[in-house]
Formats: sequence, structure tokens, C-alpha cells
Amino acid sequence: MTIDAQWVLLPTGQRSSGEWIDDTLKLRVEEAQLTERTPLVAEFPRQRVEVIRGSNDAQVSDLFYMRGWTDGLPIVPPTIGRVEHMLRYSMQSAEAIIGTLDPLQGVATVEKIAVNAVMAGCEPFYLPVVIAAVEAIVEPEFNLRGVQTTDENVAPLLVVTGPIVEHLNINASYGALGPGWKANATIGRAVRLIMNNIGGGWPGAVSFAGLGQPGRYTMCLAENAAENPWEPLHVEQGLDADVSAVTVRRAETALNVTGGLAEIASVMGSAASLFAIYHNGVVSVALAPAVAKQLASQGFSKADVKRQLWETGRLDSQMWRRSWLHKDLAEVNQWPDWVVEAAEGGSIPAVQDPDDITLFVAGGTIPIAQHVYFPSWGFPPCRIVKPISLPADWNNLRESDQEVN
Repeated sequence: MTIDAQWVLLPTGQRSSGEWIDDTLKLRVEEAQLTERTPLVAEFPRQRVEVIRGSNDAQVSDLFYMRGWTDGLPIVPPTIGRVEHMLRYSMQSAEAIIGTLDPLQGVATVEKIAVNAVMAGCEPFYLPVVIAAVEAIVEPEFNLRGVQTTDENVAPLLVVTGPIVEHLNINASYGALGPGWKANATIGRAVRLIMNNIGGGWPGAVSFAGLGQPGRYTMCLAENAAENPWEPLHVEQGLDADVSAVTVRRAETALNVTGGLAEIASVMGSAASLFAIYHNGVVSVALAPAVAKQLASQGFSKADVKRQLWETGRLDSQMWRRSWLHKDLAEVNQWPDWVVEAAEGGSIPAVQDPDDITLFVAGGTIPIAQHVYFPSWGFPPCRIVKPISLPADWNNLRESDQEVN
């Protein structure tokens, strides 16, 4: 059906001074000779709302793509009605500022976050999770400037825990890092669009990740509470059990590991952990439910599992000395003291301390266990947990929306 006009809110960022980040991006695009990909960069009316006449959804999506405002996939046009509907799920006003996003210092208001969440295909009631994730990535220890501009392939890893997981049907089981679940796909996608459109992390122009990774579209999953024999991740980090939260950290990639702790340790003790070692990183392990239950039945606590991985997941000192990072990039005196000391003993743990391993249970209940190791990149050490704030009438709002759908 042809629509005579759509009133859409602009997703792109402005600095606190009022400047639009797209004007800087246009210069970067021209320098990088990327104008063929984004031929309409910085060509838009300098106002909050744009009236796009004679346009259907696909035409709006194509227009936004040519301006550089999408991730290459079709988007949902952020009409005034859709954005206002989503904003009902925020405890804060539309004008409230969550933070400024590096590297181009776009101001992330609640409304701008909602605009990008609509574009990503989020249900309105996903907004509190997206806001909590943005609250995490604007924290200094996340080092968003580094994440956005490095030539490494790092991306935010979002792990959602607490009662909201079931309410929103965030997948924690089979295929939790893959396709098929709207919440996982769109919440992570919304964060990426926010990073690009408000922070300016455009690939090839500002972000120079050499190859990228699928996790740069979305890397969002939940902890499998039903199969977790230990305390939830957010409780381990000091929050009450009845609170919902999102834990965010930097992940260089997601490495599948089949087997048990020995196999996870072997991957941790490989070149995949070099940046974690160099930067005093915090790594993550998604442990398969079958192995988690087996270990718990044998008397292992979560701390015991982390210690065993720390003790056995070690990089051979000779491999470390032969690595390109050691030979070509970092002199010995640039490595942390604990790394040099450990190397003298013959092997180096993937992280300085067992607590630098973020361990959570996720995945399906299959006997041939599939785990995922998420190596770290960047500094400072980063594991940020943010409680998810819900409006007082959130349940009623969500139920009414779900009845309509």
C-alpha cells in the first residue's frame, strides 16, 4: 500500500553544541572514498522531524541506507507514532540524556535511543533493556572510543538476566547467539545502530575493524536461569535476585568450543587470548547446561570452575614470545608485570585473576556440550552491569501491547 507521507524522527546524532555528526562523517566518507556507498551522507533537513512524501516503508529504508543510517538490512521507519508508543516504556522523559557517545560525541537522549530501537525492529517493551545497555557503553571503562575506532573486530556482548528474560522471550537456550528470536536480534541491533548513528562509528570512515564479525550486527543473549545450578550473573555482581539486569563487556569474537572444561581451557590458552593478556582483560565463557549441571553435582561452585579454567587455560611462554603481538607490537616492558612474571614460570593465564572470567550458563541441553569463549580486547578491564529500570505500569502496558499483536 502506498503511503502519501510519513513523519519520521531523525536517528542521527547532534553534539551538545548542536552540530550534526553527519557533517564530520561526510568529510570522513569523502576522505575514505566511500561516497558511492553513502551518496546522500549529510543530506537531510536539519530538524527533529522529516516529512517523507509519497514513500512506503521500503523507500524510507532505502533513503536511510543512502544516508548511512542503517546496518545494510531493511529498517522500520521511525514514525512519530511508533516512537511515541515506545517512549511509554521509559521511566524518563524523551529529552533525558543518557550520555554522549564516542567518538563523535553525539548526545544519546531517550528519544534518539527509541528512534534507533524502532528502526532495529524492537518491540516497544524492549526499550528499557536497550536504555540499560546504552547506560553501560557510555561508562568510561567500556572505552567506547576505542571500540568504535580500533582496527580489531570488537563488539559489545550483552547478557540479560533476571525476570525480564522470560517476559520478553529473550533466548537463553538453543541457538541463543543465532537467528530466530526477535528480542535477541533486535536489542543487539538497536545498540549497534545507536553506536553508528549517534556515536558515529561508521565502518571504513571512523571504524577500521579489519574484517568485522557477525557480532557487530547483534550479540545479545540471556543467561539460562532454568538450567543454571549457581547464582545468576547479576546476583554474583551484587544485585538482588528479583532485579533484571544487562551485563555488558567487550568481546573480540565468539569462539565455539565442543567438549568440557579441558577443551575450553585449551582455547583460552591459545593466541585467541593475546589481547586479553596484553590489556588485563575480562573474558567471558558461556558454559553449556549439561556441563554446568555435571560440575555442580560434583561439588564445583562457580568460583571453582573459574579457578580451574584460570589454572589450566594458559598460554605457553614460548608461544607468547613467538607471537606477532610480542615480537612486532609490544616490547616486554609494555606487558603487565604479572604477565612477565608468569612467563618466567612457563605459562601465562588468559587473565590476571580467576574473577576476571565472566562465567554464565547458556545454550541448549544437548549431551555433546557446546560452549562459547568470548576473548576480550581493549582497556581498562570491563564488566559493567546495569539494572533494567521499568515503569510502574510496565506489566499492564506490555500485556495490552501483546494482546493487540
